[in-house]
Amino acid sequence: MKFLISAAGTGGHVFPAIEFSKECIAKNNEVIWVGTKAGIENRVLPKKIRLLTIPMSGFRGKNLILKIASLLGLISSTFKSIYYIFSNNIDYVVCFGGYISLPVGLSAWICRKPLFLHEQNAVIGTSNRLLIKFSQLIFLGFPINEPIREDMLLVGNPIQKSKKSSSLEGNQRPLRIYVTGGSQGSEYINQNIPIALNSLELQMEVKHQSGKGKSSGIKELYSSKISAEIRDFYDSPQDLILWSDFVISRAGAISLSETISLNRGSLMIPLPSAIDNHQLLNAINIAELEMGVIHEESELIESLSEKLKNIIETKLYIQWSEAENNIDHFQAARRMLSSILKSQK
Repeated sequence: MKFLISAAGTGGHVFPAIEFSKECIAKNNEVIWVGTKAGIENRVLPKKIRLLTIPMSGFRGKNLILKIASLLGLISSTFKSIYYIFSNNIDYVVCFGGYISLPVGLSAWICRKPLFLHEQNAVIGTSNRLLIKFSQLIFLGFPINEPIREDMLLVGNPIQKSKKSSSLEGNQRPLRIYVTGGSQGSEYINQNIPIALNSLELQMEVKHQSGKGKSSGIKELYSSKISAEIRDFYDSPQDLILWSDFVISRAGAISLSETISLNRGSLMIPLPSAIDNHQLLNAINIAELEMGVIHEESELIESLSEKLKNIIETKLYIQWSEAENNIDHFQAARRMLSSILKSQK
C-alpha cells in the first residue's frame, strides 16, 4: 500500500509522523511525504522517505498580506497535492495537523482517497477541525476537551521506542533535573529556572537545553551548589529524561508523551501564546494523571520556587515515576496503522 503523509512546521507535527512512517515501512508499505521547502522535515526526515513539497504557509496570527498569500498558497497547494495523489497511485492519506494538512486533506477528499487525521494535542487544531467531515478516523494523542465522537480513537502520540526506565526509589546520588524549553528554547525558562532552583540551596545536577543560540550566560545564573551543563540542543531528549529524576519543560504534546512514557513527571510551564491554549490543556491532562504540576508564567517567581521545593521535599517525583500511565504512546503508530488497514476491509 502507498501512504501519503503530511506534516510540516514544527517537531510536534513532524516527529510523530516520522514514527508512523517508520511503522508503515516496517510493514512493507511505501511512504511519500508532503512537506514544505523550509520546514524541519527537510533536516530530519529519513532518507528512505521521499519528500515532495507544496508552497502552503500558516494563516492564523498573520497580518492581512500574509493571510492573502496563505489563501493563494492553499489553492496552489491543493492542486499540487491532487497531482501527487494521482501520479503516485496513493491508497491512503494521513495528515498530522498544522497548516499543511488542509490542502492535502482537501485533495484526498477530492480524489476520493481515504483520509485519516492525527491530533497530538488536547484540543483539535484548526486544520484538523476543518477536515473532520472528510475523514474516516481521527486519531487522538491525548484525551480532548470535548466529547469524543464515534469516529475518534485515542491511540496516543507516536514516539520513538526506548528502553524502559527503572524506579527512582533508593537513589543516593544528588538530584537530577532536565530543563528544556523545547528545540526553540524559552526565554522564561532560561532566565527563571536557575533563580528558582538556586533559592532551594540544594546540591543537584542539571542539564539545561537553552535553544539554538541562547546558551550564553545561563551557566552563570546557576549557583555553585548546582552542577549545571548548558547546551543549545540535545540530540536525544529521551536519554536526558531517563537520566533525570524529573523534567522542567513546556507542555508540548510530544515532550509530555515522551516524559510520562519513560516514567518521569514534569513541572510544566505552558507556553501562554500557544494557539487555542493547547499547551495548558495538555498540561491539565498530565496533572490529572498525577504525573506533573503546572506553573503558569502569570504566577510569581516565588510560586515557582515553592512548587519546586514541594516536589523535592515530598519526593513527589518518585510518586510520578510510579504512577500509572493509561496511554502507551510507544504503541501509537502500530495502533494507527492497524486501524487504518482494518477500516478498509
